[in-house]
Amino acid sequence: MSEENLDIVIKNLNKSFGDHQIFENFSAEFKSGEIVALTGPSGCGKTTLLRIIAGLCTDFKGDVLNVPENISYLFQEDRLLAWKNVYHNIDFVVKDLLSKEQIETKIDELLSFSYLKEHKHKFPHELSGGMQRRVALCRSFIYPSDLLIMDEPFSGLDADMKGRMADSFLSLVKGNQTAILVTHDSQVIDKCNRIISL
Repeated sequence: MSEENLDIVIKNLNKSFGDHQIFENFSAEFKSGEIVALTGPSGCGKTTLLRIIAGLCTDFKGDVLNVPENISYLFQEDRLLAWKNVYHNIDFVVKDLLSKEQIETKIDELLSFSYLKEHKHKFPHELSGGMQRRVALCRSFIYPSDLLIMDEPFSGLDADMKGRMADSFLSLVKGNQTAILVTHDSQVIDKCNRIISL
């Protein structure tokens, strides 16, 4: 059962893919309102853990408690809609939740943060890979959520832009929601409250 403003607790998690055991009696806690970085080598289960917390993977044993109902998930892939421009790739996730005025204000703010304001009417194929990633970031941040899950949120960005994006976007999170993100980047890790190494 989902609860808001409680610490997310994982108890004795066991998960395997065939004969390959990813988690064996794994336990962890994610405190409400903190930003936690998940690190570890490729294949250690970071993305799987995100999917389990989000309820996208249910084939496991153990307990996952107090996960909020309102979750925003930024996948490794940008998953932009090719037939929608930047503005509408962002607004479609909230068009039934916020007023038109609220949406316009929030999108303008997010596009300013991500240095994309002049590109709001472009389509994904007109953007670089890094720009597409920034659009995906904006989309995940505009959705009102208590838990923000991000899988390599700043991948594909050069070092300078990665630092700027981590500063801008993670400052929006602090004190407002719980965030769990997978990253290997020290620039990003330094801005998190805590690290869990898998």
